[in-house]
Amino acid sequence: MITASHTDEGFGGPYAAYPTQTVHVRVDKVPIPPPPDGWGVHVHVGLARHQAEHAEIGIMSVTKVGLGPDVTFDPWEAAAYGQILGFTVGAYAKDGDMRGWWFWQLWQW
Repeated sequence: MITASHTDEGFGGPYAAYPTQTVHVRVDKVPIPPPPDGWGVHVHVGLARHQAEHAEIGIMSVTKVGLGPDVTFDPWEAAAYGQILGFTVGAYAKDGDMRGWWFWQLWQW
């Protein structure tokens, strides 16, 4: 679960530039080996509940095998697939509170 809240007027800016909460995950640092014959990571996010004027949750960026720097999403994505080594989930709430969820799965191709 990820939660975010905001009560300050005049926060400003688009949600993609100003998350009020973030989660950074490095899949390649988790102590489980990927299957040897090929693997893929699936990341999913969703908004569970909000009591805010505006609330968002999404995948802000991913680090993929062999693609150099992070791939940044604007607007944020609800799902990402592929040979992902890490990802960042962002949540935004304006004038209230929100709760969202995220998970990742490791799949053999």
